[in-house]
Amino acid sequence: MIDGDDLRAMRINAGISQQGMSKKLKCDRKTIHNYEIGVSDIPSSRLFQWLTFCKLDLSILLNQVKAVRGEASKNGQSKLLDIMSVILLFSPLWSHLIVTPLYLLLLGVCAAYGVYKKDINVTHIAGFIFILTAVNYPIFDSGLINYVTPSDNKLLQGTIIYGTQLILSIITVFVLIFRVQLSRLISKSNNIALTHFDGIFHWLYIYASLIYLLGLLENIAWSHFELKSWTLIYDNFEGLIYIGWALCCGALLAMMISSTGSNCCNDKKTTGNE
Repeated sequence: MIDGDDLRAMRINAGISQQGMSKKLKCDRKTIHNYEIGVSDIPSSRLFQWLTFCKLDLSILLNQVKAVRGEASKNGQSKLLDIMSVILLFSPLWSHLIVTPLYLLLLGVCAAYGVYKKDINVTHIAGFIFILTAVNYPIFDSGLINYVTPSDNKLLQGTIIYGTQLILSIITVFVLIFRVQLSRLISKSNNIALTHFDGIFHWLYIYASLIYLLGLLENIAWSHFELKSWTLIYDNFEGLIYIGWALCCGALLAMMISSTGSNCCNDKKTTGNE
């Protein structure tokens, strides 16, 4: 098991400062410090990135996994270990540099599908979410807030980061709640209607808003009240948000399938009447 001392030794041997590692991992220096003193555990995705940046031979780690698997097979636990190993190996893919563009791509595909199928409801739901997520993306991917706020003022910096995300998420909630009214303002289509899926999307973004709010409160506790062990949301932030995104994509996919099924039924009825 790699602990904080191991992480620190690898970083120092690689000639990387805490600030340098924070830039490589797209996080702030306090997170690196917490990993190294054992206040918080490093996520597996960041662990593999850490090992890569420190130019550690990953084959050694894989050989250790194989050795452990050999022991586990004797106890009938090899299948469970295989599953965990696959998750561990693919966990670096859960980076915001991959997931956010992929989420935007899926939303764009759903909106385009709605246009192709002339389903105004799918088009507008996917389109509204796409636009509000796309507004969010360049702000945080460019690190704009980090550049315009003092790096030593973690309270101000964290408040602006979480606060901005919270505001955009709440706006998304209201847009989705009043989606039908907004759609009718934009389009004169007679097919605009409240679907069974409309009630799902705003709850997913209410969940996301709650995560942003808890992250904001946790940052205040950490930076203002010196509660250094309060990093639960921070350490798991991306994963918690990605859960909501995955459910949102699943709901859109189900809506698209349902829409296709309804169109097929309508076509059959039309053909039968003829």
